[in-house]
Amino acid sequence: MSQDLLELEQKASQLPDDERAQLALFLLESLEPSEDGGIEEAWRIEAESRLSEIERGEAHLAPADEVFENLRRSLA
Repeated sequence: MSQDLLELEQKASQLPDDERAQLALFLLESLEPSEDGGIEEAWRIEAESRLSEIERGEAHLAPADEVFENLRRSLA
Protein backbone atom coordinates (compact mmCIF):
# COMPACT_ATOMS: atom_id res chain seq x y z
CA MET A 1 0.00 0.00 0.00
CA SER A 2 1.40 3.40 -0.92
CA GLN A 3 2.25 6.05 1.64
CA ASP A 4 -0.26 8.41 0.00
CA LEU A 5 -3.06 5.89 0.47
CA LEU A 6 -2.09 5.28 4.09
CA GLU A 7 -2.16 9.02 4.76
CA LEU A 8 -5.54 9.40 3.04
CA GLU A 9 -7.00 6.54 5.06
CA GLN A 10 -5.72 8.06 8.29
CA LYS A 11 -7.13 11.49 7.44
CA ALA A 12 -10.44 10.07 6.22
CA SER A 13 -10.90 8.09 9.43
CA GLN A 14 -10.84 11.36 11.37
CA LEU A 15 -13.69 12.93 9.40
CA PRO A 16 -17.17 13.14 10.90
CA ASP A 17 -19.53 10.31 9.85
CA ASP A 18 -21.46 12.40 7.34
CA GLU A 19 -18.29 13.59 5.60
CA ARG A 20 -16.88 10.04 5.48
CA ALA A 21 -20.14 8.89 3.90
CA GLN A 22 -19.93 11.70 1.36
CA LEU A 23 -16.34 10.75 0.55
CA ALA A 24 -17.27 7.07 0.22
CA LEU A 25 -20.08 7.94 -2.18
CA PHE A 26 -17.72 10.10 -4.23
CA LEU A 27 -15.16 7.30 -4.44
CA LEU A 28 -17.74 4.68 -5.41
CA GLU A 29 -19.24 6.90 -8.07
CA SER A 30 -15.78 7.65 -9.45
CA LEU A 31 -15.26 3.94 -10.19
CA GLU A 32 -18.08 3.73 -12.72
CA PRO A 33 -18.79 6.10 -15.57
CA SER A 34 -22.06 7.91 -15.15
CA GLU A 35 -24.46 7.68 -18.06
CA ASP A 36 -27.62 8.42 -16.12
CA GLY A 37 -28.43 11.67 -17.90
CA GLY A 38 -28.61 13.60 -14.64
CA ILE A 39 -30.86 11.16 -12.80
CA GLU A 40 -28.59 10.99 -9.75
CA GLU A 41 -28.55 14.78 -9.48
CA ALA A 42 -32.32 14.94 -9.90
CA TRP A 43 -32.81 12.39 -7.09
CA ARG A 44 -30.38 14.29 -4.85
CA ILE A 45 -32.33 17.51 -5.39
CA GLU A 46 -35.64 15.70 -4.74
CA ALA A 47 -34.33 14.12 -1.54
CA GLU A 48 -33.06 17.46 -0.26
CA SER A 49 -36.41 19.07 -1.10
CA ARG A 50 -38.34 16.39 0.79
CA LEU A 51 -36.02 16.65 3.78
CA SER A 52 -36.53 20.42 3.85
CA GLU A 53 -40.31 19.92 3.84
CA ILE A 54 -40.00 17.55 6.80
CA GLU A 55 -37.74 19.93 8.71
CA ARG A 56 -40.17 22.82 8.11
CA GLY A 57 -43.08 20.68 9.31
CA GLU A 58 -44.82 20.86 5.93
CA ALA A 59 -44.77 17.14 5.14
CA HIS A 60 -47.43 14.67 6.32
CA LEU A 61 -45.63 11.77 7.94
CA ALA A 62 -47.38 8.48 8.65
CA PRO A 63 -46.17 5.40 10.52
CA ALA A 64 -45.27 2.49 8.24
CA ASP A 65 -47.87 0.17 9.79
CA GLU A 66 -50.59 2.74 8.96
CA VAL A 67 -49.34 3.08 5.38
CA PHE A 68 -49.25 -0.70 4.86
CA GLU A 69 -52.70 -1.16 6.42
CA ASN A 70 -54.14 1.46 4.06
CA LEU A 71 -52.43 -0.28 1.15
CA ARG A 72 -53.83 -3.67 2.18
CA ARG A 73 -57.33 -2.22 2.40
CA SER A 74 -57.05 -0.58 -0.99
CA LEU A 75 -55.85 -3.82 -2.60
CA ALA A 76 -58.50 -6.02 -0.96
